[in-house]
Amino acid sequence: MQHFSIKYLKLVLFFMCVTSCAMGQKINKSLLNKTLSSYYPNENEPGIVVAISQYGQIRYQYAVGIADLKTKQKITEKTHFRMASVSKQVTAQAICRLFNQGKLKPTDPLGLFWGNLSVALRNITVSQLLLHRSGIMDYEALIPIDRTAQVSDQDVLNYVRQTDSLYFPAGSQFRYSNTGYCLLALIVEKAAKEPFVAFVKKHLFLPNGIREGTVYTADADIPNRALGYHPKEDTFLFADQSVTSATQGDGGVYLSALEYHQWADFLLRKRFQQADIKDLLEKERSVVKDGVSYNLGWFIYPFDKNTLFFHSGESTGFHNIVYLDKQKELIVTLFSNRDDLRIAEAFDALLEEMKLRKPMDGSGQNKTVFGWLNAVYAN
Repeated sequence: MQHFSIKYLKLVLFFMCVTSCAMGQKINKSLLNKTLSSYYPNENEPGIVVAISQYGQIRYQYAVGIADLKTKQKITEKTHFRMASVSKQVTAQAICRLFNQGKLKPTDPLGLFWGNLSVALRNITVSQLLLHRSGIMDYEALIPIDRTAQVSDQDVLNYVRQTDSLYFPAGSQFRYSNTGYCLLALIVEKAAKEPFVAFVKKHLFLPNGIREGTVYTADADIPNRALGYHPKEDTFLFADQSVTSATQGDGGVYLSALEYHQWADFLLRKRFQQADIKDLLEKERSVVKDGVSYNLGWFIYPFDKNTLFFHSGESTGFHNIVYLDKQKELIVTLFSNRDDLRIAEAFDALLEEMKLRKPMDGSGQNKTVFGWLNAVYAN
């Protein structure tokens, strides 16, 4: 009888363990709803969509606010937001796809793709662009003050072609660079011999079931699109586009919350497990600060045999942030069509309620995750 009881107890403990693992991250939906509504209480102004998934399944969704103040269309998990700098991970994977196809090498220099480059530029490599180690000038600082037409990635190349200096010798240090990722999109077009938009759609989005997400073009038909807004006193000003909103490689991707989770799940559970990407992520990283490094469009924080990946996006009318826990196969996202800083406290509160670690150590934890990233972008 005692032998039977011990066997029975072991069986119960086994199933309890399996059930616990299957349940995954603890999520108190009512508590998260209450927390988020305290930051975004008004459903009649631009708002947010939050999504949490684990093991490839959506575990939590929360949407509040208006996608378009003229039509009063509400924000949902299918609303398309401009990803801003969250887009860089897509550009990086396009480059990696070309590495895999043998059409590009990390050591390929810019001089291989374009003539008439200054000596300072021609030996910068694809790898240095990916790692933000090129030292190349910020294109935003090169735009004439009176320009009103939107800047394209080709315009970015034309601007930097006129420069003959770098912030530092290529490869010697980290400096976050939108310019570098615009050039990477152009390199994709050179190596693939097709438009960046078409390459991303065919090789990255459609194979992962993403049919409506896209990269911005002026004539793009983006369904269920959120428009961007800027808060001013007690109202919101339309702020969907700026001179720098049309570049593709550094920030031009539009995805819904559901599509982004399809994308991030592909990265987390498949792409990051493949030998070529694992090798790049583990061996080729730029040191940023506070224990954080960077590669392939991600800030990366390792701790306790685990890895956290995170990034935010900041542009006219939109603020976004994404967070991946590799060990838990957990994805947490917050997308907003308002460019205020309320997102910073709201996202940290979300992490705190879920008992998830901030992805940096030491003094970095004194800042919000969004604020920490904002300071890095500001160089």
